[in-house]
Amino acid sequence: MSPSLSGSATSAEPIRLVIGFSPGSASDTLAQIVAPELKRVTGRPIEIERLPGEDGAIAGRALMGRPADGGHLMIVTLGTHALLPNIRQCGYDPITDFSPIACLARAPLVLGVSQSLATVSLTAFVDYARSARRRIRFGVSAAVGAPRLGAELFREQSGLDIEVVIYAHTRTLYDDLVAGRIEASFNNPMTMLPLCAAGKVTALAATGAVRCPAAPQVPTMRECGFPDFQVENWVGLVAPARLPRETAIALNQAVRDVLADDRIRQSFNEQGMTGPLESADEFGRYMRDEVVRWAPMARVLAGN
Repeated sequence: MSPSLSGSATSAEPIRLVIGFSPGSASDTLAQIVAPELKRVTGRPIEIERLPGEDGAIAGRALMGRPADGGHLMIVTLGTHALLPNIRQCGYDPITDFSPIACLARAPLVLGVSQSLATVSLTAFVDYARSARRRIRFGVSAAVGAPRLGAELFREQSGLDIEVVIYAHTRTLYDDLVAGRIEASFNNPMTMLPLCAAGKVTALAATGAVRCPAAPQVPTMRECGFPDFQVENWVGLVAPARLPRETAIALNQAVRDVLADDRIRQSFNEQGMTGPLESADEFGRYMRDEVVRWAPMARVLAGN
């Protein structure tokens, strides 16, 4: 292990990985995949610490107060670091209060609908929604996040008056989707596609620029008549601000070593994700661009 990874901590001390969401979320699922590999690469135990609540803001504020020594990291997302700070005061600045380490994964969302609807295309689903006598219910995994963004973009671009149902736990959302208590959800392929493969949910479309490799039979929203509909969810890794540059570089290299592993790449591909091999600086620029890109849509979320 590089000495710069230890900083003021010793190599025997664990790296504490903070997650702001519940088990079953994309962040938690990804952490379960990456943590053992980071342990292998860094030689340090990885302790996952879940601090759910306030759409990830509790975890963000907790990380801010911890030492910038390479021993304290956080899983961040499109929601925690591009949408939430544009919507309300969350107690942190997504850029100045954190040191970017690496982007772990990017993925489209998958629009899944309840089997009870018996619809097999997005066109049929829109027709059904327009003829229904009540609003169609879209489940989202948090008040602020990529699934909510997908639902609000769909509301805006389809003209449908949908009802957004916010869940504290992703597993409960899927229970209701399978049971038909809600009609639809935009969600991450790693959790949505297994339900589709099991015949419990129907995948109508994906939100990427191209079809998702894990589900090539599922068309994109663009192919289904929504040319301006593109959402790419992302999950990354940050440390507290003022992390020594050499430590950030060493941690970034550790993550890149993990993502370059053939087993991890195959696992990611099977779950509809890609692991970009970017530098810490590149990830920092990407986050800044996302904050700007989604600011107008964040105001829409705040109003709904």
